Amino acid sequence: MEPIVLNDKIEIIFKEIFIAFLFSLAFITPFSYLLTRVSLKPMKDSIVIMDGFINGIVHDINTPLSVVKMNAQSIVKNTENQKLKEKSLRIIKGIGQIESLEEQLLFSLKIGQYKLQNEKFDIAKIINERRDYWNDIRPNIKVNVRAKILLVNADKIAMLRAIDNIVNNAIKYSPSKKEVDVILRDNKLEIIDNGIGIKKPKEVFGKYYRESVDTKGVGIGLYIVAQIVKLHSINIDVKSTINEGSRFCIDLKNIVTTA
Repeated sequence: MEPIVLNDKIEIIFKEIFIAFLFSLAFITPFSYLLTRVSLKPMKDSIVIMDGFINGIVHDINTPLSVVKMNAQSIVKNTENQKLKEKSLRIIKGIGQIESLEEQLLFSLKIGQYKLQNEKFDIAKIINERRDYWNDIRPNIKVNVRAKILLVNADKIAMLRAIDNIVNNAIKYSPSKKEVDVILRDNKLEIIDNGIGIKKPKEVFGKYYRESVDTKGVGIGLYIVAQIVKLHSINIDVKSTINEGSRFCIDLKNIVTTA
């Protein structure tokens, strides 16, 4: 009979432990959830404030920016002074860069409600057409493009924005006389640079993420890339080595289609 009594006692102990475990779990889980929400609230509040600030600033800038652009265009059209014309063209180019940043900022604010406008198109074609634009950004950085026909069903404007953001970053953070490769092969798009590299590749897609206060930009370009990729249910991978460069790879197989 002793073994039976012992077994009964062990069973009672295990039941008490199990009940205590369930009680602890029931208490700890909501407490942990509450603690997480409280700890993240300042960060969420900061992002909401930042978004509102950006939205207001962009709209406030538009009017004076348009006036400057119109006057610069008028000078280019009417002046015979070559130096003045060249200065005005540089102003127009600078305004174009500001307008591009504005588009990025506004797009980042509405990305959560963005609806894809999918269509069939050759992604190699839009990449090849973009080659000259990329090479004009920094003439001392050569952008090589190798892409053959690949039909996809996707939002063309959104996909081009995502590709542009990655390539523009590669150009921006590459030392002079380096090259950037844009390669479309095996249903994958690779953007490879020989730039400064990324310290924390896993964090680089975060909204407003910048690796240091000296980093150029406001930290939304790659965030937009990640959101566009997510909307299309495709994957992006990044590998990077400091002072050697980075490789971004977008797996397109989920959007590849036939004619």
